[in-house]
Amino acid sequence: MESQVEELEKLKRRLTIELSLEEVEPHYRNVLRQLRNTRMNGFRPGKFPKGWLEKRFKSVMHQEAVDHVIPGFIEDALQKNNIQQATQGVISELEFEQKRPLKTVIEFEVKPSLALPDYKKFKLTRQEVESVKPEDVEQELENSRKNLARIEDRPSESVAEDKNYVVLEIKNSGDEDYVDENHLDFEIGGERLGIFFESVLGMKVGDEKTVEIKYSLENKTEDSAINKFKIRLKSLRELQIPELNKEFFNQMQVKDLDELKGNLEKNLQFQKEMALKSEYRKSILDQLPKQYDDFDLPEALVHEKEHELEHKLEEEAKKEEPPKTPLDKDKELKEFKEKMRLNYMIDTIGRHEEVPINQEAAAGEFINMAMMFNQSAEELIKTPYGSRLYSQIMARKQEESILNRVVARVFGDPIETVEDAAEKENIVESESNS
Repeated sequence: MESQVEELEKLKRRLTIELSLEEVEPHYRNVLRQLRNTRMNGFRPGKFPKGWLEKRFKSVMHQEAVDHVIPGFIEDALQKNNIQQATQGVISELEFEQKRPLKTVIEFEVKPSLALPDYKKFKLTRQEVESVKPEDVEQELENSRKNLARIEDRPSESVAEDKNYVVLEIKNSGDEDYVDENHLDFEIGGERLGIFFESVLGMKVGDEKTVEIKYSLENKTEDSAINKFKIRLKSLRELQIPELNKEFFNQMQVKDLDELKGNLEKNLQFQKEMALKSEYRKSILDQLPKQYDDFDLPEALVHEKEHELEHKLEEEAKKEEPPKTPLDKDKELKEFKEKMRLNYMIDTIGRHEEVPINQEAAAGEFINMAMMFNQSAEELIKTPYGSRLYSQIMARKQEESILNRVVARVFGDPIETVEDAAEKENIVESESNS
C-alpha cells in the first residue's frame, strides 16, 4: 500500500491510497466467483448476456471496496502519516479494473494540532486527605446494616409509629369507593407526604377516618386549599435491621466486627482520596481553556450539530403548546463548541503523555452496571444501550486518567502507571466486598 496526504484548507485533508494488484486481486477474484455463480433465466449456468459480467463486476466491486477493502487499509494509512482523523471519510475518487491496482481518494477533517499546556501555569494547592473519624465508620456500619434490612409486616393490632412504612387508601369524602391508583405509599417521618404523618400516627390496619388536609387527589400533590378526605390504613410495615451477629458478618464476608470496621474505614479513606482527586481534576478543567488561544474545529461536526438543533426547533414549532424552556440554539451551539475544544485539549495531553486507560476498572464498573439491570455484562454489551454505556465509561475513565496525569505533573509527583491504579482499585474493591 502506498499513501500520501494533501493538506487542504483548515483541518481538511485529502488522503490518496494505492493498493497493489497483489493486495487487491483476492477481492477481485472473490467478487468474480460470486458473479459467475449467478443463475439467470434463459442462460446455462456460467453463461450471461454479453458485457453483463464486466458491468456487474464494476458495480459489485465498487461496493465491496467501499464496505470492506478500503476500511481495512485506512487505519494503516492514518498511522503511517501520523493523522488523527476527526470526521467520517468521504470517498471522492475510486479507480480499479480487474487486472490493475486500486486507487482511491478520501477526504475528511483531522483533529486540531495542539501543543502541551504549560503545567507551571496551573494553580493547585495540595491538600491533606482528611482522616476517617470513628463516627463516620459507625454511620457507614449503620448504612451497611440498612442495605441488608428487610421491610416486614408489623404484628396485627400494631399502631402506626414513626419510621413505619404504610400504604394508605384515600378518597374524596363524597366518593363511594377507594381506588387503587390513589393509594399512597410512604414512610412516616420520611421525605414524602409529610402532611399525612400526624393523621396516620396511631392508626391500625383497617382503621378509617375523615381528615382535612391541604392535598389535591386529582393532581396528587399538596394544595393551597384544605380538602376533606376519607383515609384507611391498608398495610403497616417496618424496617427490620439485622443484628451484628455471625449471620450478618457472614453476609459481609468478614469474621468479626473489628475486621468489618477496618474494611469500612479503608473504603471511606479511599473515597476521601477519590473526592480530593476529583476536586483537583475539576480545577484543572476550569483552568485548561485559558492555556489555549482559539483554534479551528472540524466544520463537519459543527454543521452536524447545527442541523440537529434546527431539527429540534422545527419539532418544537409543530407542537400545540410551546415548551416551558424553549431551545436556545445559539447557546446550545456555543456550549457544544466549548465542550469540543475542551475534549481536544484533553485528547492532546493524553496522546503526548501516552496516558493508558485502566480497562480493568472500566470493565469492573460496566459489570456492576449490568448487575443493576439484572443482566450479564456479555448480554448488555451486545445491546445498543450497553455499547453506548461502555463507551461512555471508557471515555470518562480516560479523561480522569489524563487529568490525574496533569495533576501529578503540576505537583511534581511520580507518574502512576495504569497497573498501579488498577492494583489500588482492586485492593479497595476486594476489601469492600469482603
